[in-house]
Amino acid sequence: MESAFDRLISVRKKSNTRSSPPPTLAKGQLWKLKDVHIQIVELGKLLVHYKMLRELGQMRRTQMSRIDSMELYLKSHRAQIVKTPSA
Repeated sequence: MESAFDRLISVRKKSNTRSSPPPTLAKGQLWKLKDVHIQIVELGKLLVHYKMLRELGQMRRTQMSRIDSMELYLKSHRAQIVKTPSA
């Protein structure tokens, strides 16, 4: 007879089907998309302040978005990180 403990051990864990974890945002990062760059200016608990640049060095106003929305946007557009923040 199988005990409750043995049944618990035999339960399989669901495997992680994600191909990669969502991007982790940090202040000072620069992300490259197909035709624009996204520069992370500030990072709060829920919001990220960023600039969308067509060319590097361009002056643009700062925009705001939720962090989870920005991570989803970067992942769906296959963004590549260009510059990581210096420590």
